[in-house]
Amino acid sequence: MPTPLTSDAVVLRTINYSDTSLIIRLFTEQFGKVTVIAKGARRPKQGIAGILQPPNHITVWYSYKAGRDIQTLTKSEFVERYAGLGNHLAKSAAALVAVEMLDRAVHDSDPHPILFRLITSTLHYLDQVEEDIATILHFYQLHLAKQLGFGPQLTSCGQCGQPMKKATLDNRTGLLLCPRCQPGEGITLGIKALEHLHDLAKTHISTVTGLKPDSKTSKEAGDFLLNHLYYHVDGMSNLQSIKFWRQVKT
Repeated sequence: MPTPLTSDAVVLRTINYSDTSLIIRLFTEQFGKVTVIAKGARRPKQGIAGILQPPNHITVWYSYKAGRDIQTLTKSEFVERYAGLGNHLAKSAAALVAVEMLDRAVHDSDPHPILFRLITSTLHYLDQVEEDIATILHFYQLHLAKQLGFGPQLTSCGQCGQPMKKATLDNRTGLLLCPRCQPGEGITLGIKALEHLHDLAKTHISTVTGLKPDSKTSKEAGDFLLNHLYYHVDGMSNLQSIKFWRQVKT
């Protein structure tokens, strides 16, 4: 007999199914990544299709049966409405990058409460701010990598171990190397970009918008974080949301 379960969740992806239903991939606080079907959700009288769209933060109730890849959703409601995301292209794009990265990075049925707090906090602050959107996204990407177990080593060269003031990402190993060990081309980080990443690593998300990097520093940090995640997570390099983000980011 199916077991009734409930959890707060972030909607990662929604796919139309049949004429009236939706298949929804969720990152739940209690149970990790779960896929559910919302039967009849697209019928006008149901009125719930809008709740079940990325990157909404919701509570879900569903029937769980062991051995099923797709569980059956029975009820859903908002936890937090992100009205600000829908009215701002750059914020909406950053939020979609965040949830798509999480979808690629985590496995099914593997709960991670810290990652759940990270994604919901990121979405909350993206919704609230009017600027510094890239800085919030970069904070999220850095701490996502850290929680997944491959946070970048920012203080010393990954090859010789010497302290670094400048660094280049080695595409063969995924390590940051000093100019002596990696003199060739690659994703580079200057002094300001390395310092900015240090600041992102030790700053709480509630104060991250106070960092104010210049455009060059922000670009270097963003390029590095993307390529660092590309190296370490299978499928991360073909995110659909990245192109949209690059077109509209401010």
